[in-house]
Amino acid sequence: MGSIILCTFIFVYRSLNIGMASFIAFSYLILILLQGSIYWFYRYILIKKKESFGPKAIKFLRFLRKLNMILLVALSMIIPIIKSSNKDLIIAIGLFLFGIIEYINYYWYRLSYGKSGFNIKTLLNTGLKKSSINKMIYK
Repeated sequence: MGSIILCTFIFVYRSLNIGMASFIAFSYLILILLQGSIYWFYRYILIKKKESFGPKAIKFLRFLRKLNMILLVALSMIIPIIKSSNKDLIIAIGLFLFGIIEYINYYWYRLSYGKSGFNIKTLLNTGLKKSSINKMIYK
């Protein structure tokens, strides 16, 4: 799945001739999605082995959460500066917002509920619940 997304982005990146701002925003999004994928794969392995998270894994997740926040702040200042065009900026903002939403979803609050995924009615009725990673690193 990740390779399909990457190939699609490279194709679009070259076809539309978008700039470095979009590339950096996409890289941030991929970084967050990769972290989430690794977390869920690791958690699956631990469930199969009937083991729990060790202190090193929890410490690493805390580090990633802080690193992601630093990157988020830095990139929000850098992207408008390095844009090559308005088109590049608009695409970069869209990708970056998606990355921010995924960061919140993985490290702060669960934004998808049930089979339907994201549902604003369910979210408003139940309120925000801590994400799985958030629960894990602040037990």
